Amino acid sequence: MTQNIGSDPDLAPPHASNLVESLRAFGYDTATALADLADNSLFHQASKLIVHFHWAGEGSAIAIADNGNGMDEVTLINAMRVGSRNPCETRDPNDFGRFGLGLKTASFSQCRRVTVFTKRKGGVQLVRCWDLDFISETNEWRLLRTPSPLAAKLADKLSDPKQGTVVVWEKIDRLTAGNDTENDTDEDAFLRHAELVSAHFAAVFHRMMTGRNAVGFFLNEKLISPWDPFLADEAATQRLPVEKLPYKGHIIEVAPFVLPHLSKLDAELHRRAAGLRGWNAHQGFYIYRNRRLLVAGDWLGLKGWRQEEHYKLARIRVDLPNALDHEWEIDVTKSRARPPEKLRRELVRIGECARSVAKRIYSHRGSKLVPAEGEERVFLWEQMVKHNQVFYRINRDHPLMKSVRGSCADLPKLSALLRLIEETIPVPLITITDREKPDLTIGPFETTKETEIFEVMRQVFTSLCSSGLSKSDALLRLSHFEPFPRFPQLLQAIKEREEL
Repeated sequence: MTQNIGSDPDLAPPHASNLVESLRAFGYDTATALADLADNSLFHQASKLIVHFHWAGEGSAIAIADNGNGMDEVTLINAMRVGSRNPCETRDPNDFGRFGLGLKTASFSQCRRVTVFTKRKGGVQLVRCWDLDFISETNEWRLLRTPSPLAAKLADKLSDPKQGTVVVWEKIDRLTAGNDTENDTDEDAFLRHAELVSAHFAAVFHRMMTGRNAVGFFLNEKLISPWDPFLADEAATQRLPVEKLPYKGHIIEVAPFVLPHLSKLDAELHRRAAGLRGWNAHQGFYIYRNRRLLVAGDWLGLKGWRQEEHYKLARIRVDLPNALDHEWEIDVTKSRARPPEKLRRELVRIGECARSVAKRIYSHRGSKLVPAEGEERVFLWEQMVKHNQVFYRINRDHPLMKSVRGSCADLPKLSALLRLIEETIPVPLITITDREKPDLTIGPFETTKETEIFEVMRQVFTSLCSSGLSKSDALLRLSHFEPFPRFPQLLQAIKEREEL
């Protein structure tokens, strides 16, 4: 029987002290959190943005300053409010936010005290601060009005004299808890975070850093250079036809690129084009919203595609309007996206075309490493004939086998294991299965991930080099070892790796 709860529902507001700690777990790292703050600066028409890392051991701080329009008092307090907007509301087409959480959750994820200084043109500077320790003590959402001496000092140093906003993070416990000002290792770790932020900004905001209305992004007074994942200015980059996909009254623009082969790039450009995560990890679709990068290379779960060596030259730009955030499952951290079901077929078609071109370019280069017809090949297994009987033995002269035998501490046991393997090959069963069910028989590495095949090839290559061969000779020998000639793209990957 349903209980009658009456006409007046009970109020059950969240506990401020508990909720604010939960808001720290939204999945940001330092770079993505600062990028979320930078979004606010761009929306408020900033033409210059400065990220400043201030080292002071456990008392270190991070600040981000802009010369945007600034805020009045009502706007500032609302911006500091948790859940300041309804994600279902229609937004300005140029707005980067959606949930009304970005400034707060991004900051809380990294620090326990965030102070915002802001000034409109012709106005006075306003200050508000969230201190999580104060919230925990009072269990109330009360904004402080007085900055700490360090926050005030950083704001004074970084503020644009006319207008703009400065956000200062203090008590950055996720980065510097327990750090010592005099410890060089702690300082180096702190500055490595700064370098990662610079690289992240170079990718996420690269399209804002160039062009007529370019925005200047700085890290500790050093200008951040853009990272163009598509090498659009390189003559050898292939631009495939741009497609405009209509969806629910909006247009999604898809522009596929196939990057040049290694031989067309100098070593420094090739290194830079690899990005933070390397060539393989950066292949696939690049999702942008308002020219701001959300996803830097991913096959979006389409057709079970994986990031494989011979598709690494394929990079596809996708431009979304912010009205489709929900349809593409854009999350609070702006680092994840998934296409709507109705668009998947079109994206697969475009992806297949780009992947095909990328593989053709890559394999054409790699095919030079494959031995010509008639050249001697090296096999792990040898067929032997004795007294008119056929049997099989493992090739003891195979370089990987020689390397293992040379480093083995118990050769008698290894020899016994090899002999046991050789004597128990299920030849009759293999023969019957191959004859009766030929479709069930697979070739070498046929269902193996390329990363695993590459590791096997790398170990053999290392063994060849250890035997005294030069790298070029070892690579040539490797190309004669079965079944490696079946994977020219991986032979090419090893060659490129050694060249770099």
